Amino acid sequence: MKKIAIISTRLKGIDGVSIEADKWASAFKKIGFKPIYIAGNFARENKELFFKVEEMDYYHPDIVKIRKAAFNEITPNGEKDLIELRKNIEAVKNTIKNKLLRILEQNNINYLSIENALAIPLNIPLGIALGELISEQEIRVITRHHDFYWERKQFSSSNIEDILNEYFPPDFENIEHIVINTIAKKSLYSKKGIKATYIPNIFDFKVSGKIRDNYRGLRKLLNIGREDYLFLQPTRIIKRKNIERSIELVDKLSKVTDKKVHLFISGKPEKNEMEYFYRILNLARERKINLILSNSFNSGCDDFVKEDIFSKHNIFDFYKACDLVTLPSDIEGFGNPVLEACAFKKPLFVNNYPVLSDILSKGFDFIVINKKVDDGCVKRILNILTDGEIRLKMLEKNYEIAKNYYSIEFLIKKLKKIISYKDLI
Repeated sequence: MKKIAIISTRLKGIDGVSIEADKWASAFKKIGFKPIYIAGNFARENKELFFKVEEMDYYHPDIVKIRKAAFNEITPNGEKDLIELRKNIEAVKNTIKNKLLRILEQNNINYLSIENALAIPLNIPLGIALGELISEQEIRVITRHHDFYWERKQFSSSNIEDILNEYFPPDFENIEHIVINTIAKKSLYSKKGIKATYIPNIFDFKVSGKIRDNYRGLRKLLNIGREDYLFLQPTRIIKRKNIERSIELVDKLSKVTDKKVHLFISGKPEKNEMEYFYRILNLARERKINLILSNSFNSGCDDFVKEDIFSKHNIFDFYKACDLVTLPSDIEGFGNPVLEACAFKKPLFVNNYPVLSDILSKGFDFIVINKKVDDGCVKRILNILTDGEIRLKMLEKNYEIAKNYYSIEFLIKKLKKIISYKDLI
């Protein structure tokens, strides 16, 4: 069986890139590949082949130092600092490249599936190392771009414009570029002249049928009454997720129903977004929201924390147990909770982020807002929650559309076309 290396800065976490990489690994298995994983950090490991290259992690101290120098204004030292930056990039790049070469050679790997590492310059030396390997070695590559550096404000000004132009992403004949939304497809061609294949994120619908039906036990653990409402925000606690809107929804709905409304946030805050995290905590206290968190991230939030939740339950248990899924983000590369809400037949409250149009064009029925939680939105949600017939019709429709356009079977068909075109088998 041929091996394919799945490569990213971090893998096996709860972020969208990691989750999608696992789905693609399942698809690769079904078409005859044995996946191995190469990353700088793994949130969890199992019996599959894992290779850790510490310098690939975007939180590695050398990488953080390089990134800060690359995207900060030139200091008074000017040219001297720029020379030092280039030296550091070259040194770390060589370390990563040599380690990757060794892994690829020792494991006889001729195919790569790269997740976002050639789109976002969180790890600049890794991007260059991969680019050089791809151009120098006889290796076939599928590189999937979840978002691009020119779409993010933090990368709008840099001291490495030549590197960004050449490697993020590179344009070589042996690369098949994949994007997860049509806006990205147009953007990549406009910016770099690179043609990409559009393959949206998918969901394995068999998973939703296998989840054990123990939602009552989970609700009991969370001290949620049988008549209460549980809303699920299945995201990390970061600013672009706009969790304030979920809190506002809970606040407004609580005033028009006699039932308790609980909001569970499944993810953690990022290290660089703790200020936003505390803002959310304070807002929840101010509005007297029944907020539930899964971990004790730091002092000051113990009143919201249920620490043992994920020792007995996973995120899909929450989809089974909840009454509504919330995704009020301003920006998403795709938005996996959209598909997950459909698969578990739950109503979705979602902000109209730019690439949502790709999904909505298929005919889904969601509660969509345009950055504002107005009374009409609250009224519609209350109607859906209280009218079983309306709710069932909506959820069955969403499920069937999602299964048709976003299943793992759909992904396998797409990959077979790409792989046969590249003569990989």
